[in-house]
Amino acid sequence: MRTKPVLSFSKLDEETGSMLDNMFDKKDCMVEINPGRVILPADYMTIGQDILDMEVLDSDVWMCSYPRTGSTWAQEMVWLIGHDLDYEGAKSIQQIRCPLVELSCIMVDGHAEWHDESVKGTSVDLVKYRLPHPRYIRSHLPWDLLPTEIVKDDGTTKPKVIYTSRNPKDMVVSYYHYCTLVHGLKGSFEDFCDLFMRDHAPFGPVWNHILGFWKRRHDPNILFIKFEEMKRDLPIVVRKTATFLNKNMSDEQIDKLCDHLSFQNMKQNRAVNLEGILEKSFGKSYLEQTPLRFIRKGEIGDWKNFMSDDLSRRFDDWAEQHLKGTELSFE
Repeated sequence: MRTKPVLSFSKLDEETGSMLDNMFDKKDCMVEINPGRVILPADYMTIGQDILDMEVLDSDVWMCSYPRTGSTWAQEMVWLIGHDLDYEGAKSIQQIRCPLVELSCIMVDGHAEWHDESVKGTSVDLVKYRLPHPRYIRSHLPWDLLPTEIVKDDGTTKPKVIYTSRNPKDMVVSYYHYCTLVHGLKGSFEDFCDLFMRDHAPFGPVWNHILGFWKRRHDPNILFIKFEEMKRDLPIVVRKTATFLNKNMSDEQIDKLCDHLSFQNMKQNRAVNLEGILEKSFGKSYLEQTPLRFIRKGEIGDWKNFMSDDLSRRFDDWAEQHLKGTELSFE
């Protein structure tokens, strides 16, 4: 078990705090968490220690990612493989059958009614007391803020951990649209991208997040997946994931799962597309009034439609500084 970090919470500097408050239309909406200088919603302070102190079981499967990496897609794949292709069970809402352990600090403003009715307590309590075993648990938290028991005394990983990654240029575009749709973000994409590159976007710093899992990719209990791999050849990733989870799948089963996971089916699937939650929170007409959707495009290279040449160059330079010597690259 790794040494338990001492969590500290601090107010953001005035410029960053004011920018985030204006974007999310809430006073003191984010705080900085250490270790890691992680920017998180202020409500994390009520559950952060509980997450660190959680019991972790060998049978757990932790599905981790930075937000907007295709994680909903990957998690549907993982849950179905792990549950022997229980498509009937997969009709229940993904946010409850494999919840984000930190969900209670995210689905607060505007979503409190849905959260209170569905989660029934905190998301940590949901994972600890009500999630069927083996538990399939999701998180957007970086490595240092996950439960300390996730690592055994010999330094190896205790449960299985599947990390989903994506080219951060596409990720930041998707993240901006998600925050606009789900959290009422106000402001330009350029301003949001600037925050992202200055490590001040929620759940950032992004490179610490990605590399924290990447450097552990050779641990036998960790599987590192790229969104782009899933887009290029989903059956190969399904096979690799099934092997990792010690599950056998026939070619026919793989074909059926890949069809279930197709973009069009995922987009229409109310168990994963968040539409029920958005309608509960904002009214039935909300989605009729916006072209945005939680499952939006699912493309590689969509950043080209949003980044100027100058912003793209600055982003590439920033990425190169952090990726140098890591052997990690993105399309």
